[in-house]
Amino acid sequence: MFTGITQTTGMVEQKEVCSDNKLRVRINTETPYFDDSQLGDSIMVDGVCLTIVSRNKKWALFDIMLPTCEATIIKNYQLGQIVNLEKAMLASDRIDGHIVLGHVDDTAKVIDSEMIETTTILTLSPKNNHLMNQIVSKGSIAILGVSLTVVQATENTFKIGLIPYTMAHTNLSNLKIGQIVNIETDILAKYIAGRKND
Repeated sequence: MFTGITQTTGMVEQKEVCSDNKLRVRINTETPYFDDSQLGDSIMVDGVCLTIVSRNKKWALFDIMLPTCEATIIKNYQLGQIVNLEKAMLASDRIDGHIVLGHVDDTAKVIDSEMIETTTILTLSPKNNHLMNQIVSKGSIAILGVSLTVVQATENTFKIGLIPYTMAHTNLSNLKIGQIVNIETDILAKYIAGRKND
């Protein structure tokens, strides 16, 4: 379980196919971010909960199964790409964002960008429109693992606002129109949508 508050960013330094159903990715950080991590620990990488299979203080290696690759943007990672990182929360931690599981629901495309004073407003369209019944105005959503508030939701799109702090401390500052991102809807919205479908 995570909060959606990015702790640091890392860089994709290695990406290789290990087998027909597994990809291996190594993430490096400038600081000793993985110093207190153990093998088997969960790290959220761009919104995807991954397990450390090898590490030192400044890098961690992750094995990613094919279904995860196909459902997320990991399959499109390029060497040198910047990713958001968050360690699993402790029971004693404050939840400053919202409850994020690291189970990406799908991807969405950035279709518009505008500036309102110092806030960047992005409009996104989910790959599968059925997710819009779990995205509501003033609700929560995780974009590349970052906890954000939905500014506005329509039948087919939703808007998020990025303040300067978020732009400075996550990889969301790199987003451009046409780019694909991982999204995870709010767990509470999932339960409500599930009950409506019963």
